[in-house]
Amino acid sequence: MRLPALAAVFAASFGLPAFADTKLLRFPDVSATQVAFVYAGDIFVAPRGGGTAKRLTTHAGQELFPKFSPDGSQIAFSAEYSGSRQVFIMPSDGSAAPKQLTWYNDIGPMPPRGGYDYRILDFTPDAQHVLVRMNRLGFDERAGQPYLVPVAGGDEMPLPIPETGGGMLSPDGKKYVYTPIDREFRTWKRTRGGRAQDVWIYDLEKNQSAQLTNHRGTDNQPTWIGDSIYFTSDRNYTLNLFALPSNASAETAPKQITQFDEFDVLWPSAGADAIVFENGGSLYLMEQAALEQGGAPKRLVITVQGDAARTLPTIKSVKRQVESVDLSPNGERALLSARGELFSVPKANGEIRQLTQTADAREMSAVISPDAKHLAYLSDASGEYELYVRALADGQVHVVYRPLCALPSLRPCGLEAALHGLPPPPHTADDTLVAHSLPADLLAALLAAWLLPAGQHFQRWLPALDRRGDAALWLHLPP
Repeated sequence: MRLPALAAVFAASFGLPAFADTKLLRFPDVSATQVAFVYAGDIFVAPRGGGTAKRLTTHAGQELFPKFSPDGSQIAFSAEYSGSRQVFIMPSDGSAAPKQLTWYNDIGPMPPRGGYDYRILDFTPDAQHVLVRMNRLGFDERAGQPYLVPVAGGDEMPLPIPETGGGMLSPDGKKYVYTPIDREFRTWKRTRGGRAQDVWIYDLEKNQSAQLTNHRGTDNQPTWIGDSIYFTSDRNYTLNLFALPSNASAETAPKQITQFDEFDVLWPSAGADAIVFENGGSLYLMEQAALEQGGAPKRLVITVQGDAARTLPTIKSVKRQVESVDLSPNGERALLSARGELFSVPKANGEIRQLTQTADAREMSAVISPDAKHLAYLSDASGEYELYVRALADGQVHVVYRPLCALPSLRPCGLEAALHGLPPPPHTADDTLVAHSLPADLLAALLAAWLLPAGQHFQRWLPALDRRGDAALWLHLPP
């Protein structure tokens, strides 16, 4: 079957909206007066206490991992100005063009879980070198080793450390705190496998290493302020900031610093007297006094201004972005999901009908019921993927099934039925079984459409579906 070209009107979510409290600020760093961060692939700086951000880079590629020099006057970062990812440095006030410091080809594009080559980690205390993680180990293109890159120009020099993930030099530059395993770009949660990370310290003068943590889960992204090591850990299932003395042993219990329970603490980075990190799309700052005395992190309200060109409605061809296809019972039309929208496409002649227009949500994995009266599909309109059953006649959503997880107890997941226009169904006394009456044709459409999307996306959450009589749907919720 030949499919005509598809086009959809959409508003992308990666532009530069001009409003207060901008979110999706990434890879931050902090100086005595400013914070630097990445937004939409460009580097910005803002006052350390929050406020209006200033844009430093505008290249179409991704400028990433900004790090301030010790006096805050320079920012080192990686960028793709020359075609491959390299290390650059520029004044933190944007008063001069970036200067390229490395020239050796990067490893090239990798899948998202592989991260990036040329990750900026730190400056040496004398500001003469930039510490960079480079993917130059022959046994694994994703494995990296720390190198010192001269700011004045010249060849980079590897440190005598076999492999590193994130890391930072001690305030005197004589030691290096790091994780030998790199897993920062993998989205695994609460992993207890062989890629679980621990924090180590390497003595650059004695060429000796010592393990600082031995948690079976994740300890990563270590930073060093004064005599304390701060790192993120999922000891309580959500990544939070923890602290240990720099002379601690692997048996020393770390002290928990932050108490987040919804979003992970990500990409902490330290200056001389403060740590900045991501949480829930915002940046948080903790000064040394707060870190040592149990103070609360301060959320930075930062405004990124711009023309928001990529948020304007645009016509896009989506024929190469078809995610799922299902045929109508008579074979005359096909139901396609592409770029987060649903389309009805004729076999030969006729119009293409865009069934959904939700710029702020993604519909996918759509199927047609055997009687061609209903659609079933997944949508994240609520913020989580849910199963929708929609009538083709009027577009009304009759049933929504939402996966529920009992975290942090990590019990098996169940499903909650929310019937359109009705209160949630009651649970039984033992809280394991729920029932509700449904029209027989709607129930049949739901059961027929459930298996494909559920099998693909909610395999761990499949309930025991059964039909009692002609119009009762039972969902078994695992205890």
